[in-house]
Amino acid sequence: MVPKKLVFRAGLPLALTLAACGASAQPTLREVVVSAARTEQAVQDALPATTLITRREIEQAQTPDLPTLLRRVAGAEFSQTGGQGSVAGAFLRGAEPRHTLVLVDGVPINNLNFGLPALEHIPLADVERIEVVRGNVSSLYGSAAIGGVIQVFTRQPTATPFAAVSVQAGSRGLVDASATGSVKLASGTGLRATVEGLRDRGFNAIKQEERPGTNPDRDGYRRRAASVALTQDLGAHSLGLKLRDARGRLEFDDEFGPPAQRDSSRFVEQVGTLEGRFRVAPTLQVEAALTRAVDKLDANEAAFPFFVNSRSDGAQLAADWEAAPGHHVTAGLEHTRQRIASDTAYDRDHRNVDSARVGYTLAHGPHQLQLNARRDRYSDFGSANTWLAAYGYQFTEAWRASVSASTGFRAPSFNDLFFPFGIGNPDLRPESVRSAELGLQYARNGQELRATLFQNRFQDLIGLDAAFHTINIGRARNRGLELAYAGRVLDYGVRAGLTAQDPRDLDTDERLVRRARVFGHVAMTRERGPWQWGGQLRFSGDRADRFRGVPVRLAGYGVLDLTASYTVSPQVKLFGRVENVFDRDYETAFGYRQAGRGVFVGVRWQPPL
Repeated sequence: MVPKKLVFRAGLPLALTLAACGASAQPTLREVVVSAARTEQAVQDALPATTLITRREIEQAQTPDLPTLLRRVAGAEFSQTGGQGSVAGAFLRGAEPRHTLVLVDGVPINNLNFGLPALEHIPLADVERIEVVRGNVSSLYGSAAIGGVIQVFTRQPTATPFAAVSVQAGSRGLVDASATGSVKLASGTGLRATVEGLRDRGFNAIKQEERPGTNPDRDGYRRRAASVALTQDLGAHSLGLKLRDARGRLEFDDEFGPPAQRDSSRFVEQVGTLEGRFRVAPTLQVEAALTRAVDKLDANEAAFPFFVNSRSDGAQLAADWEAAPGHHVTAGLEHTRQRIASDTAYDRDHRNVDSARVGYTLAHGPHQLQLNARRDRYSDFGSANTWLAAYGYQFTEAWRASVSASTGFRAPSFNDLFFPFGIGNPDLRPESVRSAELGLQYARNGQELRATLFQNRFQDLIGLDAAFHTINIGRARNRGLELAYAGRVLDYGVRAGLTAQDPRDLDTDERLVRRARVFGHVAMTRERGPWQWGGQLRFSGDRADRFRGVPVRLAGYGVLDLTASYTVSPQVKLFGRVENVFDRDYETAFGYRQAGRGVFVGVRWQPPL
């Protein structure tokens, strides 16, 4: 447990805490997260299982691809229909990809047609840190957070001037270049800007022997991205504006067109936030924000061309009150207007969402408590109420046991409710989940080991009946054991995860598709002088999938990635990586191969300012 008086609450992008470190009584730095309870707490003190990926770890990974980076998170599986930029889905603790909520600087980015986030198009050049909360936190974030939350925080202006340029190139014609700069003036005005350009010529992502009649050409990817952050300090208060734009083109293979057809789509992903943080009293902070998220997809070169644009405009008001030492109360009001535009004439193209939430956290002696409740009211299908209750007991300085129970929901998407031709169903109920967890954690001297037994029971899952009408048709359950470790072994930094689970369709008693019974990873890094080495082994058992209604099997796999870097000077660093060292042929979605062996090198330059 972290003594309250040792916590810095300066509103920094990455706050740090100091805590006594065992018998040595020497302080060590501990990173702080905000996603697990919507208030700052040391990552080890979060009751919902939470993983933090820092900027340092992002640079060590050397990948410009967010799905690849997130494969080092315990409890997370991914499917992808090819290489970089192809459609990626995250299965957190066995939940569907539409059951994971993705936020950028607090703004939800899941699209409105399918309810899916475009993880594959999020650039990493301007990302400061990523927090992944595993398990149902719908009572904190509303719809879609029943599998968990992935929250991306972009870089803030730095107190001292900063600039950096990074270029890497390698296999499959990859070229990725980015530049970022930051300055803060004596007046308290801060500015940060980042630009990125990426080109990947790709590979033949689709297996013609499994999905015949498709084009065996390369499936490339291009992306241009830019972001800017402008902040103004006003004593104990601050104002901020953040804008982010990523756009590009993805090539893919369409099974329904001529085999020689070159299919492609264009995308635009935009996020904007205008926010204010106000310290109205020593123990009370109020935050207000206006937000916008835009997701545009134009499949202009395909057998059946289409376009669909999602836009969500939001207003948020939140409060964080330290009622007494160790007692925090959080509350929030949110209003969102969602609108969809497409060449498909939806029966209804807009809706409003009004939400209210309240939370309470306790840290007193050996006891920890987290309570959350939320109500979301949708203008189309009605309301949903959710709650979470979690308790932790620190029975020694290092060991803590915890237990939690929660409910959650996922609102029907515009496709589910309003797709024309009799497919959409305006009478759908939201998908729901009841979750329970039992955890045991060891955290001491920079070592953290967490074991979690979990069970999620899903009701009213949405699907299509035999006549292609959308109905509440499904029940599912996933129960399992998740192990997560982060720390040091000898001179090596180690991050590892192992999950054993039984994701099952309760109506058919079949295993849920694209989810393994056992999967995990081990990542290690070591620094010696100017050198840094790293390696990651990720592995998965076999998985079920379906192709044209027929069950198929995806074989298990193990993939090894290696990284290295050399610091030439304080301004110059050389780096390189080898992905899929042994050139394994494997799939995470039936008929779509993953990238083979790839070799990449690069340089990062940070000029003195």
